[in-house]
Amino acid sequence: QLLPRGGAWVAAALFAVHPVHVEAVGNVVGQAELWSGAALIGAVGLYLRARRGGVPLDRQTGIIIGGLYFGGMMFKENAIVLPALLMGAEALVVTDERPWRVRVDELARLVVWLGLLAALFLAVRVLVTGEIGGDVEHGALRNLGAGERAWVMLGLAPELARLLIWPARLYADYSPQQVQVHPSPHPDHASGALLLLCIVVLAIVSVRRFPLVSFAIVWSAITYLPVANLLIPTGILIAERTLFLPSVGAVLAAGSLVPWCLPRIAGLRREWRLVMAGAFAVVLTAGFARSAARQYAWKDSTTVFKTLATDAPLSFKAHYANGGMLWEAGRAAEGEREWRIAIAIFPGYHGVYQELAHRYREGHFCPAAIPLYHKALAIEPELPMARIGLAACHLEIAEFRKARTEARVAIADGFYRRAFEYIIAKADSALIATDSLDGANRWKPVKSTTPLTPARPAAARTAGKTR
Repeated sequence: QLLPRGGAWVAAALFAVHPVHVEAVGNVVGQAELWSGAALIGAVGLYLRARRGGVPLDRQTGIIIGGLYFGGMMFKENAIVLPALLMGAEALVVTDERPWRVRVDELARLVVWLGLLAALFLAVRVLVTGEIGGDVEHGALRNLGAGERAWVMLGLAPELARLLIWPARLYADYSPQQVQVHPSPHPDHASGALLLLCIVVLAIVSVRRFPLVSFAIVWSAITYLPVANLLIPTGILIAERTLFLPSVGAVLAAGSLVPWCLPRIAGLRREWRLVMAGAFAVVLTAGFARSAARQYAWKDSTTVFKTLATDAPLSFKAHYANGGMLWEAGRAAEGEREWRIAIAIFPGYHGVYQELAHRYREGHFCPAAIPLYHKALAIEPELPMARIGLAACHLEIAEFRKARTEARVAIADGFYRRAFEYIIAKADSALIATDSLDGANRWKPVKSTTPLTPARPAAARTAGKTR
């Protein structure tokens, strides 16, 4: 809809072999990306075709776009950005000689209807998940405000650009210390800030001469916004599957250069034209080969975790996931070592402390588990399972009053009242039965100078001995 045949072919070929798509295709969870992406791309394509030549949007096409919009959101919430994409398309790439006020009025009616569908979707989502976000934020984003998250993502901007332009290195997860996280100003932000500045300048400069480049930049920015951790924190810092839609903007920008390049290439000698055609064929072949080889990394969960540990040895999640797999396989010593490495790499994540403490408790090593529970609760106080494990450990080593205290704290915080009341009952029963074996609070006899019974006269005591 936007490019001549040659440019469209180049853009489609690059999209087809882009290695960053492998996670969306090879991983089961990527089905949501594929379906919502198909719905959103189809809706924008229909809009552009209907508006070609300045023809007003007809009602039938509007209804189909609305159906695709709601269906796309039900597959994945990322499709909620469609109204913003339509506004960007209308402003940058739709040719219409009519006054702006008429065009805005027509688009506004469509956007209002799409907004009602978005409100319906959000209501359904809140009804099902209890919140709009519905995801547990990444460990590196916990307790960070919007400004701090913006600093974090600014530092990751060069990595995002690399994945869109030349994704030679791919990882199943992007976490500290494989990527650096800085929630406040840091020298590492300089490259990200410079990159964003250049992109903004390019988008502004291209509005008149190359409007499709501006639209491509706007497309990538809008489609990445839902997972950019700016509006709400998500469970990822970077995930390749979430770049499926933003990559459309990258290949559109590449395809838009073809009409500009072809006349200049035609004026070159035949040898140079062959060299350039060969270079492009090499790029396509490299993308195809990298995508095909990467598919094997998503064969199953075991392969994913092993590959991640090999590809990203500095990622705490690589060791965390690999350690869990080893524990499940009965290789406790190796699993413990992997989790200890994960803690050393990123000590600010509570989950590793809690799970390692659970494993120690299951093995009846409560003296080793209790400090780990305390570290997990120091990072994230609202961890009911850590409270339960901590109270259970105190019960096991006969620290009954401490067990009761932990249970009461948990009840005060609103956690699993019935479970913690059971722990209190067990602790109370043990205290009554043993008169407290808790060494810190053991009952001690009180010495008193007052006799418990009246003393008998000395004569009576002597007579008693004589008898």
